[in-house]
Amino acid sequence: MDLAEWYAAGRWVGLLDLIDGLPAASRLNEAIVNDPEAAAVIAKMPKPSTPWSPRVAEFDLKAHLLRELLHAVQHNGQIAIGAAGGRPGEVKPFPVPRTEVDRAIAALERQWAESFVTQFGFDATDI
Repeated sequence: MDLAEWYAAGRWVGLLDLIDGLPAASRLNEAIVNDPEAAAVIAKMPKPSTPWSPRVAEFDLKAHLLRELLHAVQHNGQIAIGAAGGRPGEVKPFPVPRTEVDRAIAALERQWAESFVTQFGFDATDI
């Protein structure tokens, strides 16, 4: 693939798709966040309504194992605090990628719960 040919041919969508596919830890993303003009634009953007989660493409076996290790260390800290007589606080798990499959499963579980509670005379808003 010759990017100069893509540029000369005006294949802007292809170039933007290629750029969007770069990993988060790329030199391009480093240059973007260190550019004063881009930083000003990014700072003015509204905060996202959903919490951050990693992309599926960047959540490989190493990331999964590191997440499990982090949870184990946090769990051991909770145990140590409890054993010393303290009250361990809530530990939020590191996020995993959210996919449409997860959303579809959640919607099916919600539908099942709504149909279940209606059998006992409750409304779906009671859940």
